[in-house]
Amino acid sequence: MELKPKRFLILDDQLVLRKLISRQASFFSRYAVEIDEFSDPAEALRSIAEGGYQLIITDIGMPGMNGIDFIKNVARLGYQSALLIISGYDDKTLQTIADMSTNLGIACTRFLSKPYSAEAFVAMLNGIFNELERTELPASMDIELLLADICNDKFMLEFAPIVSLADHLPVGFSLRTLAIGGQRCCIDHLLPLLAGRRMASAVALETMVERIGRRLQGLFHAAGQDECRIHIRIDEACLCADNVFDHCFTQLQQYGVAPNRISFELADGLSRRSDALCFENIAKIKYLGFRLVADAFGTGSLTVGNLLKFPFDQINVPVETLRWLRTLQGEDSNTFRLLRHFGLSQVAVCATRVSDEEGRELALAMGCAKGLGDFLAGAVAEQDLAQAIIDCQGDQAAPGGTTE
Repeated sequence: MELKPKRFLILDDQLVLRKLISRQASFFSRYAVEIDEFSDPAEALRSIAEGGYQLIITDIGMPGMNGIDFIKNVARLGYQSALLIISGYDDKTLQTIADMSTNLGIACTRFLSKPYSAEAFVAMLNGIFNELERTELPASMDIELLLADICNDKFMLEFAPIVSLADHLPVGFSLRTLAIGGQRCCIDHLLPLLAGRRMASAVALETMVERIGRRLQGLFHAAGQDECRIHIRIDEACLCADNVFDHCFTQLQQYGVAPNRISFELADGLSRRSDALCFENIAKIKYLGFRLVADAFGTGSLTVGNLLKFPFDQINVPVETLRWLRTLQGEDSNTFRLLRHFGLSQVAVCATRVSDEEGRELALAMGCAKGLGDFLAGAVAEQDLAQAIIDCQGDQAAPGGTTE
């Protein structure tokens, strides 16, 4: 599905650096990119006033109008999308400037300190657009057209690799985005959007599982027990649908994909007020051979009671949660040892939203063996998923490989 190109504005008074950034942006394969380059902040501001940019990239140390004044003027123009600051200043100074930018209304502001690698630049772009997708309101999407496109197979999927934190080898893939109706819709947005329409969540889930099964037809069966797993996020609306997981099971059988290769990531916590069918479907997920993952522990509605009550195979813990756990008890590789008493191994704890090396090191120190985040690995398009899994299995077959 063809997506609209993203427009970038690059401001740097040094021609060589400006061209270098422009070239690095061309490595960003997630979208087609249109780039406008400027050496004069005043000219850049005139172009921004005309609108249409999804990302502004700017230096700070420039003659005439410096980067700080430029950012203030950008905010005065009402620009609110995303800003990437690239500068040789130290991280503390750049963080202060980024905080200023956020307070001025540019919510998605990131920075890179020179020197940096092309890989770090692309990872930063992925992080920026992931954040934009998480914060964009999906209300503008027509629910009728959305369901029609899903039912008529007019969408594409995108996955985020789950990697071993020790050696960066992929051990799984998590479904994160749908490209549909000319837009990219994060699963975090799609689920609540569908939840208000009866059976819409079930239809979407069954359709996505069928698409994944079709893509991987024969691959899981032939690759053996070390196969990477595919994680699919679900919410309470999915659990309220009758027979949805039976249908998913039947679809996977049709394509020769074993159900234990699919993990359902539960986004919502359940309480006594939840429909009885939700609890029945939790049991059915396990009975049918699927895996169950607790997602976003510590930042969503999943409670410790949920963790101890349900038969989870893995816990996803955002880096933000790991930070406050460290504040409470210090760095402890046995932070999640209590879960062992309920059948969950320490290696089954996965750190999520890992956006930098500090986050990766924290996750390792707190006992997480696996991680998910823009810093760790770039997104994988649907059409490349099968090859990515084959490559992953080749890596895991080598000495020192890691399996899930």
